[in-house]
Amino acid sequence: MRSSLSVITVLTACATASAADWAGFRGTGDGVAATQSLPLKWSPTENRAWVADLPGYGQSSPVVWKNHVYITSVAGKQREKGFIVALDATTGKEQWRHQFEPTQKADWSFFISKAAPTPVVDAEGVYSFFEGGNLIALTHDGKVRWERSLVKDYGAFAGDHGLGASPCQTADTIFVLVDTPGPSYLLAVEKATGKTRWKTDRDGKMSWASPVVTTRNGKPEIIVSSNGSVMGYDPATGKSLWRMAGLSGNTLPSACVDGDAVLVGAGVGRNGGDPKAAAKSNCCLTLTNEGGKPGYKVAWTAQSATASYASPLAYKGHAYFINAAGVLYCLDLKTGEELYSERLPSACWASPIAAADHIYLFSKDGRTTIIKSGPEIEIVASNRLWEPKGAATPNTPKEASKAAPQERPTPGGATGSGRGPSMGDMDNLVYGVAATDTAFFVRTGSKLYRISQPVRP
Repeated sequence: MRSSLSVITVLTACATASAADWAGFRGTGDGVAATQSLPLKWSPTENRAWVADLPGYGQSSPVVWKNHVYITSVAGKQREKGFIVALDATTGKEQWRHQFEPTQKADWSFFISKAAPTPVVDAEGVYSFFEGGNLIALTHDGKVRWERSLVKDYGAFAGDHGLGASPCQTADTIFVLVDTPGPSYLLAVEKATGKTRWKTDRDGKMSWASPVVTTRNGKPEIIVSSNGSVMGYDPATGKSLWRMAGLSGNTLPSACVDGDAVLVGAGVGRNGGDPKAAAKSNCCLTLTNEGGKPGYKVAWTAQSATASYASPLAYKGHAYFINAAGVLYCLDLKTGEELYSERLPSACWASPIAAADHIYLFSKDGRTTIIKSGPEIEIVASNRLWEPKGAATPNTPKEASKAAPQERPTPGGATGSGRGPSMGDMDNLVYGVAATDTAFFVRTGSKLYRISQPVRP
């Protein structure tokens, strides 16, 4: 059951949000949509309301506020152009775009993040963070409220693959996680002014997992599952409240909180790692208060379930994990007992979404498997967003690079050579999804799709 803890989180983060809004990465951070009316069937000719071309390329998820859909992207041989774009949610028409020059450049590559962090949005506007270091606040009309560069403020980001952590929010503060092999920190930024409220340094380790805001005993708390540990922070001060160490492989999936349960996902990345250690790191923690001191205990450790790219999902008493091969595992949220496993059409890079009685599983090749939530597998529908063209998309970046042509167009318009899939291959990858009261918004590298019943302007 989704407890009052999660409901309070929604109210804390976005006091005026409704079921028509999707205010950040995985909505309020748990991947649950507060609606009963999302579609169950679609295809290239049915319930695909519109598709919009986006500038450049990006890996962030869309966010939605009222009738605005916001998306970010970058372009250029060294990601020297950044974009924040607003589209009309009903028609897909571009309303405005904000273009800027990212502070930290990087050569374009399939192996480096490209506008990977998802923005957050509230009644005042949209707040976007980029792996180039830029943190920008815009009004819903596209006017700049404030802008700053974390690279200029605190130094260049280290690491060869860029950043991917999305910010999270409370009513008046944005929280940005920078985990790299070099300087690393969790930063609190005042929404109204862009000024730093506090900065807490962290051990330097590469990670792309995002922080999530939850609530414990009526007070907000930031949960960070990232490369070797899970930690809780006080959002008012940045003070570390508790820490679980000794984990492995939790560099991509973010934590998922449901009530006092915290799901931790982990897997072995493309650069290798310790499979046994990563497997043991998939677990469920229970948030505790002993003597008034916040802490945790390990409720259970998964036996075989792992989460490689997509974050785990907790919903209606069940826990869902998806591994690198696209195998879905369903576990009892209270005990950790494995109830079933099912192979999906391909791996999922987008995190699953739950709504009403269903779980939506968005495979990276445009296919979506919809199952009924519960202890037994019941596939409700299997939908395609586009018709497949040519060979199937490779399952991993490593496989994609081996199968790639030697010449590929770059976002700057020139032709470059080297390893990496063509831009066309890269574009047929589903990176992120937003859900509103009646529609999904699905993002590939350079396109945004609306899935819903036909809509009229």
